[in-house]
Amino acid sequence: MNKEAYEEINTWAVKKSAILKNNPMQYIIKAMLASFFIGFAIMLSFKLAEPFFDAGSPATALMLGAFFGIALVLIIYGSAELFTGNTMYFTMSTISGKTTWKDSLAVLAVCYTGNLLGAVFFALFIGVAGIYNDPANSQYLMDVVSHKMHCPASELFFKAILCNWIVCLAVWIPMQMKGDMAKIVTMLLFVMTFVVAGFEHSIANMVLFSLALAVPHPEVISVANAVHNLLPVTIGNIIGGSVFVGMVYMYLAKPADKPAPEEAKERISIKLLKK
Repeated sequence: MNKEAYEEINTWAVKKSAILKNNPMQYIIKAMLASFFIGFAIMLSFKLAEPFFDAGSPATALMLGAFFGIALVLIIYGSAELFTGNTMYFTMSTISGKTTWKDSLAVLAVCYTGNLLGAVFFALFIGVAGIYNDPANSQYLMDVVSHKMHCPASELFFKAILCNWIVCLAVWIPMQMKGDMAKIVTMLLFVMTFVVAGFEHSIANMVLFSLALAVPHPEVISVANAVHNLLPVTIGNIIGGSVFVGMVYMYLAKPADKPAPEEAKERISIKLLKK
């Protein structure tokens, strides 16, 4: 296991916590940026997928997921703050003793709030721009949103665990690679996996729901239905990132063999000297 990756996680977690403590507004803006970047990826992905949806093509989901990973690339290289990734960062750093659970909860709460603010602001921008004033341009988007808002809570919960498991791996695995191109391609492929599979990402859903609510939409799309989705998805994302990636890899980082007792070491040394 690459020790540098663990050190990088700890360094970033401490830095994130320090920014929140010293300049909360700067941290909130970084969190809002993450939603803006996700919004740009949503606009691109649904624009590409809409003609395939209208034609009833089985390639619709593939086109939706093909470039959605651009959002994560922008977030990582654009120094934005994403709630779902931080569930992994702060689980690992807190288990390592570099941050406290109080620090972790504070960062996650403010990050989630900043992501939500960013989602709302982005949706308002798109609404004013009039891009989706014609319902013909948003049929696939509304179909996806409607399905997400009316999916059973139990299914949403487990899809959310799977989603952030994949998303956090999309952050963790590239940390152990050399070269930006390899990292970027890996991120794109991991994110495409969760999108095509139909998993649930709380922050991406925030942006998607805000966008759908800000433009002409069917009656089945509402704030209440958005909350129905976001509650189980947020909880599932926390478990997926903190338990299935953060805790698992911290456990795997522990030495497999226990150190030999001092007496055993002395006996081994004596035997070697006699030889």
